[in-house]
Amino acid sequence: MAGRAQVLCTHVPEAMPVAVPTAGKPLIAVCGGGNAAHVMACDLTIRGYRVNVYAPFGKEAELFLANKNPIQINYVTEKTRSRSGVGAVGHARPNAVSKKPADVIPGAKYIFIPLPVFAHEPTLMDIVPHCDSDAMIIAMPATGAFDWTATRVFRKLGKSVRIGGIAPLPYVCRTVTYAKEVNLMGIKDYIGMATLPAGLIQTEAPIIKDILNIGVEVEQYPSFVPITLTPTNPIMHTGRLYGMFVAGGYWREKKGGYPAMIKFYDDTDDISDEWLHRLNDENRKIAAAMEKAIPGCTVTKEGVSKIRDINMFLKWAYGPDITKWDTCGDCYRTNKQFHGVGSPMKMVAPGYWVPDFSNRYFSEDFPFGLIANRGLAELLGVPTPDMDTVINWAQSEMGKKWLVNGKINPKELPQMTPQAFNLTLDDLRKMYS
Repeated sequence: MAGRAQVLCTHVPEAMPVAVPTAGKPLIAVCGGGNAAHVMACDLTIRGYRVNVYAPFGKEAELFLANKNPIQINYVTEKTRSRSGVGAVGHARPNAVSKKPADVIPGAKYIFIPLPVFAHEPTLMDIVPHCDSDAMIIAMPATGAFDWTATRVFRKLGKSVRIGGIAPLPYVCRTVTYAKEVNLMGIKDYIGMATLPAGLIQTEAPIIKDILNIGVEVEQYPSFVPITLTPTNPIMHTGRLYGMFVAGGYWREKKGGYPAMIKFYDDTDDISDEWLHRLNDENRKIAAAMEKAIPGCTVTKEGVSKIRDINMFLKWAYGPDITKWDTCGDCYRTNKQFHGVGSPMKMVAPGYWVPDFSNRYFSEDFPFGLIANRGLAELLGVPTPDMDTVINWAQSEMGKKWLVNGKINPKELPQMTPQAFNLTLDDLRKMYS
């Protein structure tokens, strides 16, 4: 108990013992060294878990190991402070950090991948050979058909483990100083989860709720389809981008750049709101067609759909942090957790800002998000003229050809579509029935 108290105190001496793990709590591994990995390394350790960090990218592992003091986590908001159990500030060190999976993956019962979608497959290729037979790998967020990627990796390696997927990401967080300090601004009250095999969800969801410190519920999904088609970043980001840069007066038509960075959420206008709802409406048609083709893949046994309208999704995910719900634009502008967030733009000269098409809002949310939904639409015969408009604009700016003559072009990589995975509707029926 003395060791645990030392780790949680605000004053940090030169050397400090790690937290004393709580008996019976499983060993956790976290892959990557991003914002969420910093939070998990601290918050879970503070709450009595041993946490290993697999940090293979660049000098991530070296930076973690070079810091001989515990990492500081700042619980910024009243909600996060009340959940922390330690007040406004905590300190903790992960149990182990390495860029070698053999050092940190064996023995871990739950292995979290809080990574962008493009990193899922190489990370799985690295860690699966070292997983225990009873381990579960959990992607968060798992948009972009994580189950398709995992299944392909398992075939390549000749080994499979249990998998889970979560959406949305449970944390709102930012690293202050790498491997030294992180801010936790928000923890979701609700997230959704799917598992493969699907039957694991009933036993695993309550465990994941406790590990991630979710306030109310980890909602149980009948398959990964609700995660793929939930209107998170693939809809929330791409619709706003098109409304901001094209429908609302594209920067090229302005004969120059913008005078300042646009606030992505606070500055949402009526045109962006319209495009968010247009993409959401088409997404709901895809969801309805999936349920008709594969009954039970999006709807529970009680007949409750797990794919919400975008406004209801935002209300579900962010709750009282949003004060007005009438439109998606209202949700964006009044969400406390969204205030101050900038846009994917870059300053190329003083007072001259332009879109940054290399930003993850483009490089991830199109090929691993909206394109995935569009691929399902094509497989199901659902027309998506508005999605096509947005995709055609983005690919023209990014030098891509995801759509050719109105059809998915599976040769244009990267993309997360059934066409790129050579999946037919019958294949999906076998997967989700």
